[in-house]
Amino acid sequence: MRRALALYLLAAAAPAAAATFLATSVEEAARSSEVVARARVVSATARLTRDGRRVVTDVELAVLDAWKGAPEPTVRLVVPGGSTGRIAMWVDAAPTFEPGEEVVVFLSREGAGWRVKGLAQGKFRVDGLDARPALAEAAVLPRALAAGERAIGTMPVAELERRVRAAR
Repeated sequence: MRRALALYLLAAAAPAAAATFLATSVEEAARSSEVVARARVVSATARLTRDGRRVVTDVELAVLDAWKGAPEPTVRLVVPGGSTGRIAMWVDAAPTFEPGEEVVVFLSREGAGWRVKGLAQGKFRVDGLDARPALAEAAVLPRALAAGERAIGTMPVAELERRVRAAR
């Protein structure tokens, strides 16, 4: 009995996985987004919200190619979290952006700006010929996807584009 209790307490004390997502297909993400674009990060600037209680990052993207929708040449979005120099806030599963980084983003309107749809599932970093979502520390729970659809994960950029453009 004591051994079982000790094992339970040890397991309960273990750190939890960062974020947990239900498996989503690229096609589902594309269908639920207003815009899917390949872009270059121009700037990423963290700031405190007006009430001073949270940190958000303003991101400016130069659109290189729109795979879905018709965005302006420059897209501005806000993501939760960031570091202002004096205050930092990390938000589990929020995507991060670095100036100069090439990305593929799945976006939805939020007021006058945009937001990344699906948090870390909605931002892929272009790394050579591959596109990689920031899901390394996330737990992705399996579920059945529609026939022929592919779960969000690392894949060639060309395949990601083909799947987004073909999503209906």
